[in-house]
Amino acid sequence: MKEEMWQIYRKYYHYSKASFMERIASNNYYALYYQGRQLVGFTGLRINQFRFEGKRHLLMYFGQTVIERIHRGKSLIARTGAKLCLKYLPQILTSKTYFWCDALTYKAYLVVAKTLDECYPSRKAEMPPAIKRLKDHIGKMYYGAAYCPQSGTVKKAVKYVNDFTTEVRQKDKQDADVRFYLQQNPLHVQGHGLLALGPVNWSNFWLLMQRLFGGFSRKRKPSAPLPQVAMG
Repeated sequence: MKEEMWQIYRKYYHYSKASFMERIASNNYYALYYQGRQLVGFTGLRINQFRFEGKRHLLMYFGQTVIERIHRGKSLIARTGAKLCLKYLPQILTSKTYFWCDALTYKAYLVVAKTLDECYPSRKAEMPPAIKRLKDHIGKMYYGAAYCPQSGTVKKAVKYVNDFTTEVRQKDKQDADVRFYLQQNPLHVQGHGLLALGPVNWSNFWLLMQRLFGGFSRKRKPSAPLPQVAMG
């Protein structure tokens, strides 16, 4: 399985096989995307619980995501989030729960901004102080000195993404969320990431359930069977 994952990943990222295998071992779950019996993508997941400022927190990290181009735009990440909500529903009911990611490209950020009703940072609302403190805690815990609390970005040694579709075109800048991402993370061109969080509240939960049980998106229906999301 890991060899299949590597064969997809290597096409879209500047990574050695050894580094890929080492990093993939740091995740405790995966979402595997299949079209029939063929693996067409995956997302690395890291689920952990801890206490922060006296409250129980549940964090769901999405990273190391790759999907073959032909299968993108089919709500796979949103459906993954929905399945995680159902899997961890008892913990969600007793914890402050957040999805989070290190968005290396504007497209990664758009998955958060366009899928969820509430996320941070966002052009729609100021980040509450409590979420800013949590974000900084996550950044320091996972990235150490590479995390910048002032900008909320994560410095990278190299530009890891090797996918021409993530380059920002002039027409992409017509989207307000894209412009916001570029403003928040101007050094994305060097590979730096923007730490983004989305609370698992009622409105976000409901939107994800719509993606899961609605089958595709709120605007269009698929013309072919959707890839399946398997949790492993």
